[in-house]
Amino acid sequence: MRKNINKIIAFAIGISVMSGSIVPALAADSTQQTTTSTSTATNSQIVNGKPLLTLDEAIKSAISISNTLAFDEQKISYQDKINDLNDKIDDNNGKINSDKKDLDSDTADTTLKQVKQQRDFDEDKLIQKTTTAYNGIVTSQMKIDKATKDLEVKTKQLNDANLKKSLGIITTTDLTNTQLQIESLQNSLKTSKNALNDSIASFKVLTGKDVSQYSLEQDIKYDTFKIDGSVDEYLDNAIDNFEKYNEQLIKLNKDYLKDNEVKAPSDSDKSNVVVPPQPKFKPGSDPATYLAAYQTYEDALADSQIYAGKLSARLTYLNSKLGVYQNETNLTETKKKFKDQLRTFYTNLLSTEDSITTLKKNIELNNKQLSDAKLKYDLGMMTKSDYDALVVNSKDLEIQLRTLIDNYNTLKEEIQKPWIAFS
Repeated sequence: MRKNINKIIAFAIGISVMSGSIVPALAADSTQQTTTSTSTATNSQIVNGKPLLTLDEAIKSAISISNTLAFDEQKISYQDKINDLNDKIDDNNGKINSDKKDLDSDTADTTLKQVKQQRDFDEDKLIQKTTTAYNGIVTSQMKIDKATKDLEVKTKQLNDANLKKSLGIITTTDLTNTQLQIESLQNSLKTSKNALNDSIASFKVLTGKDVSQYSLEQDIKYDTFKIDGSVDEYLDNAIDNFEKYNEQLIKLNKDYLKDNEVKAPSDSDKSNVVVPPQPKFKPGSDPATYLAAYQTYEDALADSQIYAGKLSARLTYLNSKLGVYQNETNLTETKKKFKDQLRTFYTNLLSTEDSITTLKKNIELNNKQLSDAKLKYDLGMMTKSDYDALVVNSKDLEIQLRTLIDNYNTLKEEIQKPWIAFS
């Protein structure tokens, strides 16, 4: 049992050491990726009889087999080829003006940058997904280990209860209560194991690694995060970085439409749109008169088509402007919504930090209580079953702390990289 106490004390000390630094809120890429303390280890390390699979190795494996990232690379390649072809088409189009050619070129360049950015976003999302899955499996294993030990303690208590019942110390009701507790623990343990197997199967699809064949890192890094200066300004900058290329595309089209307005046809254009009936040649009539009438008809028809073309161009222009306004409005509203959500994330982050601080104090107190209990056990003032129950229950605090830190790290990543949460 002394080993169990030492492990809990060591865990609390380890968490205290890891929580000392504060990450400056500068740029999104300054974030320290959540890893465990042995992230530089390789599978040559054997832990509990199995090779160690670090979080970093799991992430690298997930990236290497990701169909999404492979498709992103294809999109980048194809977008580059499409841009080259569109550029050649514009170069060989004598009717296109310089403003439209510049728009097409700038749009192509921005679109390519956006596709490359999406590839980076998808990788960040994959990293976080793998991290969450990895830590979830470790936490589940810890819960199962705790539940298994709890069941062992309860089984010993049941044996003690049977003895007490035979001696008349406890009633049948007390004995039945202990039996039901054991049955409940068995059911819960079975459910937890099934859920863990599902998580292991999903993790294999995600990373290609069967974690049942590996040991996993138990430690989890905890670096507190604070936004220096204005929270509003930090969140605005994070969202602007996320929506940068969408905003640039809107601005390109808005500027082009502003500089290349298509006006409605004038009244003089409208006066020529009446098309007379198509003349028909009658035998015996003057051919010259017929030709003159037919020429008038064709001229009126051409003027009508020109007028209709101008109306169509004006309509297209107005629809394009409306589309730009709609996109601009949607982007503004989206950024507002994202900012509200990020503000909530940050509030939850600070609240979680407070909970971690309080829980660490509870762990310190629990360690002292375990030391007192160990002394009572050594002096014969406490049964082994009761002492073992305290040791097992103390693992709940360790699991709670790990879960809180995992949630904290996820919130921190989502604040610094909004695309993880929103895209």
